[in-house]
Formats: sequence, structure tokens, C-alpha cells
Amino acid sequence: MLYRVCFITDTELETGFRLGGAEVYSVRDQKELLQTFRVLIADEKVGLIAVQENFFPELKKSFQKELRSGWPLVIPFPSAAIQEEKRDHVAEMIKEAIGYYVKLR
Repeated sequence: MLYRVCFITDTELETGFRLGGAEVYSVRDQKELLQTFRVLIADEKVGLIAVQENFFPELKKSFQKELRSGWPLVIPFPSAAIQEEKRDHVAEMIKEAIGYYVKLR
């Protein structure tokens, strides 16, 4: 089975991801964020949800149990320039979830 990769972003980043062919859900506020996240985690075909990092703390507070379950995998992605320490953090989260270290460029 092939799993879907979905991105939750703000409206500023939406177009760039869509041009890249990604499945994107843009949200304007916390209410839309939580509704979108609920829909995506309930979909058995979703394997990875990449969430814009400034939204991630809100999800973590509201969905701690679901985020710990490991499926679908939920990771934050930076909305600005990636700093090395953030890359390491994301790589560690991926390693924790799948058991392999992935080098991010």
C-alpha cells in the first residue's frame, strides 16, 4: 500500500508546495489547523503529515497521544531558512519513528 504525504501550511507557503505537486492543506487559524489535523490522522491512507513548525506546538498540546502513537508520522518543517540544529532535530525524530538515520540537506 502506498501512503500519502500531506503538508499543513499557511497560505504563504501553499503555492510553492502545490507547484511541487504536494498534497497541501493551508490553514488560517488554530481552529482550521485542528480540524485539518483530525481529518488527516483519521485517514488510514495518510502516512506522513508535515506541519509548518510554527503550528507544531499547538498540535503537540492538543494531540499528544496521537502524536506519540507514531502513525501517521507527524514532523515539523521550518518555514524559513533551515538551521543546522533544526535539521538535526527533524533527523532525530525520523530516526526515532523509523529506526534509521536520514541525512537531511
